[in-house]
Amino acid sequence: MNSKFLPLISGSLMTINFLMFWALPIFGMGQLWKLGFNKILISLYDLIDQNKIIRNFASQYIYTKPEHADYFTVSFLVTLQTVIMIPILFYTQLVYGYLPWWLIAIYYCLWVGFGGRTIGSAYTMAHKEGHNRNLYNPIIRPYIGNLFENYVGLFFGNIPWNFTTSHIFIHHRLDGGIGDTFYEWDLDRSSILDFMLYNHRVFLHMCGYSSLKFFHAHKDKVRANLLLTGIYTYCVVGITILALTRSIPFLFWIFIQPMLCMSYFLALMNIGFHGFIEFDENGTNIQCINSTTIINGTDDSFGEDDHMAHHYNTNVYYRDLPKLQESKIEEFKKYKASVFQKLSIVELSIFIVFGLWDKLADYYVDYSGKMTKDEIINLLKERAKRKETTYEEYEEYLSNPTLDIRKQFKEKTKINNSTK
Repeated sequence: MNSKFLPLISGSLMTINFLMFWALPIFGMGQLWKLGFNKILISLYDLIDQNKIIRNFASQYIYTKPEHADYFTVSFLVTLQTVIMIPILFYTQLVYGYLPWWLIAIYYCLWVGFGGRTIGSAYTMAHKEGHNRNLYNPIIRPYIGNLFENYVGLFFGNIPWNFTTSHIFIHHRLDGGIGDTFYEWDLDRSSILDFMLYNHRVFLHMCGYSSLKFFHAHKDKVRANLLLTGIYTYCVVGITILALTRSIPFLFWIFIQPMLCMSYFLALMNIGFHGFIEFDENGTNIQCINSTTIINGTDDSFGEDDHMAHHYNTNVYYRDLPKLQESKIEEFKKYKASVFQKLSIVELSIFIVFGLWDKLADYYVDYSGKMTKDEIINLLKERAKRKETTYEEYEEYLSNPTLDIRKQFKEKTKINNSTK
């Protein structure tokens, strides 16, 4: 059987599922945001966020560093929505024996949030927690742990400890390269069919399978066991929900569907974050090309749009990113870096997957000021289609992804992509 057959079926089914149940809430909440709700909600948000009493409370009692009080308002609002909506769903199921379709629809819209703010914030905070084990004040840290990664995140499709383990020690250690459970450079990022393959690969990451395989192959028992604890936790919570509600539909709509949506969403976003590649004369991946930066993005969440800095200048706080970007202008100019402006990561990803180069070129930042639009289009197209290796070779490596085999495979690809 063709090695692509089952992944293609899996990715296609996930696409159908996304279009049937999530595309409308995401599109609808995005349009409501753009049609005027953004001004109202941003004003209300700022009213809370800039309150000195609230910020002082967060600085003193919630976070280790005062600047992290920036995260308090969004964390509070997402947590509040979750602790209100989840009991309402359980109450309705237990009292009436089912969930009406309109309640599920409302929940999905709120789960997404206006302009995708709820799902984006839940992901962002789990992400921040995974990167910073000392984010929270030591007094409360033992009690709340990684709140979004391990608790709230359960209802946003996240396996507990996923960021602390696989995101940090696989994705960041390898920077999207060979062995990464988010690897995509064996695929044409502008191919819809290849995106189906990528959906399947990211789902294996989301459920923990590919990360566990990586850790075991690298004899990293500590992270393997921690991630396995998270997988067990997710399963136990799912079984508990089923036992309480005695309803497979409830489990499917409220607990499983969010993972399917988040998996699809992350696959799409990662096409934008790492969709372009180019090699130097030694066959080494060029950093400012293989990770994307969006300047003045329309949906940025605490600096998540600068994915280049996120990988290669991880310790730079999001408020300091403009200075970092300014310091890199000569590098950006030299390599024609993957820098865009005034669009969202979702738009960037969609433009790549569907090959909308004419539209994407309008958002590209040409630091040389000398490129024509056709030159920009050709540059982006070539970089999105370029591969580091073939899908078949990479799948063969994944059958036994040990450290030694990964090093050999990486060296082989460097030689193949070298221009010397």
